[in-house]
Amino acid sequence: MPGRRGRGPGPAPRRRRRRRQRRRRVMLVGGMVAIGTKKMSAKNAQAIEDHTGVPPEELEDGDLAEAMTELGIPDEEVTGEDVEQ
Repeated sequence: MPGRRGRGPGPAPRRRRRRRQRRRRVMLVGGMVAIGTKKMSAKNAQAIEDHTGVPPEELEDGDLAEAMTELGIPDEEVTGEDVEQ
């Protein structure tokens, strides 16, 4: 088929570039950390980094949720009360 993956004339296929959203790790009371909209212990954040090879701050939301599910980490959302502290 012309124009597909370098086989014949035609435009080159477009590549999607995934943008990683860098988040800040915010320390909360009791050794908890907030990463994006997720709240977890510092120990769990380290486990995610060991599992994926990437700091949790650099993972996309879907990848972070998937890693949390694979590791059995409970999904806790950051509340306005957490932000005030």
